[in-house]
Amino acid sequence: MDISQLGYFQFNNLIRGRIPMILVNLGVDLKSLYGQVEALHIDNCQIMGSTDEIVSQVESKKLPAHYPIVIIDQNGNTYSPVVQALEEKGFNNVYTVKNGFTGLQKENQ
Repeated sequence: MDISQLGYFQFNNLIRGRIPMILVNLGVDLKSLYGQVEALHIDNCQIMGSTDEIVSQVESKKLPAHYPIVIIDQNGNTYSPVVQALEEKGFNNVYTVKNGFTGLQKENQ
């Protein structure tokens, strides 16, 4: 499985630019990195849950297969099952955050 990854600069541009996307949050507190306006965007595009719940929530939105989906976890080690499940359902624009939330914090320093 070839997984596309985003670094801090790319991810930050998506959040600050309030770019339409699905943000799959696997248990991190992104609001500690962003202000109030960005936090509202995070709330509006974020989904959470088990792999099955995430896939169900994404499918329920009836979005095209190319709609961007970004997955973030704590350290870049737990997203593989979610990526695989979404790709099996035909979603072809799935990205992960390189080294997860920990990576964002390090690159942000």
